[in-house]
Amino acid sequence: MTAPLHGPPFATSTTWNALGEGRYAGRILPHWFQGRGSYGGLIGGALLRSMMRELNEPERMPRSFTVHFCAPVTDQDALITVRLERAGRQVSHLSARLEQGGQVASLASATFATARDTPLVFTEARPPQVPAPHELSSMPSEGLPAFCAQFDYRWCVGSPPYSGATEARLGGWIRPRVPEPLDAPLVVGLLDAYPPAAFARVDGFATGATMDYTVHFYAPLPLASASPEAFYLRAGQSRHAALGYADEIADLWSQDGQLLAQLRQMAAIFPQTR
Repeated sequence: MTAPLHGPPFATSTTWNALGEGRYAGRILPHWFQGRGSYGGLIGGALLRSMMRELNEPERMPRSFTVHFCAPVTDQDALITVRLERAGRQVSHLSARLEQGGQVASLASATFATARDTPLVFTEARPPQVPAPHELSSMPSEGLPAFCAQFDYRWCVGSPPYSGATEARLGGWIRPRVPEPLDAPLVVGLLDAYPPAAFARVDGFATGATMDYTVHFYAPLPLASASPEAFYLRAGQSRHAALGYADEIADLWSQDGQLLAQLRQMAAIFPQTR
């Protein structure tokens, strides 16, 4: 069966049915799949959105969010259970687990905190110099994982996957095909929508799976200054790969050059068997 070109928006797909007592029920449809299960960005988005709804304190924004992927999340009913671990005057810590068939598929933790008044304000972060998104062609989704059809990709950072490049850099502009405002769960989705940067150095073909990732948020969200049709620049780099595992650090930038968030992940790399 061919996946539809455009399914429900990312926000709709990550807003699960609240059952009460920290429980949220949902199902991830195949058009968000990567191989035999969902791509990790949608899982992370659903976990984070459930945590935000359970906390229900918009002034306490997500600052750090980590997901461990224990098993593929398939096309069947799933349950997210959120727990408030500790709440202080300015900071709250939450955990969440996603289960299918009574088994844990993903574990997450997050730190939420209010903004603090501080004289220490600076940034030395600079986005890579790349063409504007309107100067680049949209990448066709044929031959890519099903979920890629839900995003508009404009590749322009580093080298393509499996090109045998000498540097593990990969990324470009991205936005949802169905326009929607940028909030914290969508930031997670966009950061995880590109392949691991280590794939740029693969000469031939390999598959991989994210073991875990952590996202740090650096900008107030939702991003009120951006149009729902805006592009975001996702630039990833891997510095180390050995023993079947590779790291990655990826930044997400607004079109006006604001650093929005950073992802750090560990991916398992599986060589293609013949």
